[in-house]
Amino acid sequence: MADDGRRGDEDDRGPGAAYQVFVVMECLLEKLKVLNYEEEVLAKHNMKNLSRHYFVSSPYLASNPGEQFYMFTIIAAWLINAAGRPFTEPQEYDEPNATVSNILAELRAFGVKVDFPPSKLKSGSGEYVCLVLDRLAEEALRRRGFSFRRPTYPTETTEEESVLEDDAELTLGKVEEETIEEPDDDDDEENVMDLAALKLRTTHTEAEPSSKPDEILESTVDAADWYLEVERVLPQLKVTVRTDNKWMSR
Repeated sequence: MADDGRRGDEDDRGPGAAYQVFVVMECLLEKLKVLNYEEEVLAKHNMKNLSRHYFVSSPYLASNPGEQFYMFTIIAAWLINAAGRPFTEPQEYDEPNATVSNILAELRAFGVKVDFPPSKLKSGSGEYVCLVLDRLAEEALRRRGFSFRRPTYPTETTEEESVLEDDAELTLGKVEEETIEEPDDDDDEENVMDLAALKLRTTHTEAEPSSKPDEILESTVDAADWYLEVERVLPQLKVTVRTDNKWMSR
């Protein structure tokens, strides 16, 4: 709850400091849910659930100036009691300064340093309201033995994951075995037989006398008869070329 040396000069906090209150409010809401504030506070007073940024600003002041302040005091009193210190629940007609002073006195009793004026809480919204409620929520959680911890991730493979991995490896190995075709003995035998037959055929061919004629063959047909035969079949050898008009037009 310290000022961190930035109350007089907002620029010392950096450009993201203005949005820190939104983070605090969201963390506060999660802590209130863990403490079951819906049943122990809202249902008891017939109130609606808080929005994520309910206490960040004061959008309701124009219609109901005391709504946020009353909600703040009700939740603060409930958290103080949940943290192990008796605190009377405030009423709507109570004097605001006295109620704020009593809340800050209980906050100091928990060992929290308060170095801001009580007037910062009278609006019922803003950074100081979120910080006070968040600090009281931490005390209530500590009282109930609850604490937030960092998530722990498994470093070793569990037994179930090991079984799944083994099954996957077996399935992959089976697929690979089925993909590889086993050699066929019959095909090998046929290949051997074909090679043997080819070799035998080559040897037999070399042993037989060649059928190729030793001399150039000469025609014995008379030239006049050959000419008459050519004239007879010549009309049948004529080729008629048809012109493609479509192609010529293009």
